[in-house]
Amino acid sequence: MKLVLTPVEVPFMVGDTVWVDQPLGTAHEFPYFQATILQIILDGSLRNSLLVRQRSATHELTVSSAIYSLKPVGQYAGLPRINVELQLIPFRPIFFETKEELMDYRNRLIEAK
Repeated sequence: MKLVLTPVEVPFMVGDTVWVDQPLGTAHEFPYFQATILQIILDGSLRNSLLVRQRSATHELTVSSAIYSLKPVGQYAGLPRINVELQLIPFRPIFFETKEELMDYRNRLIEAK
């Protein structure tokens, strides 16, 4: 039996510094923040598990989400590390290379309403 992993784009890499479109802080006082990616866990929860019930030479596994372990940096340094789940299929962006990209994305969402 062969297990095939469906190709999926996983944005950014360990060590990258990104802007995150998610609240941070004990009272969620920051609507977004900057952080460095410490590790990426390809979600292996039950919903993404492969259950084999039929005889077949090849089975396909699709990873539809990833959990990013993040360390806040810049003005957010000192706040606790946080894990953020990113939906890969269908893709929902929450990480951005620059603050400007993040703000443009947020503004587009507001305009679409």
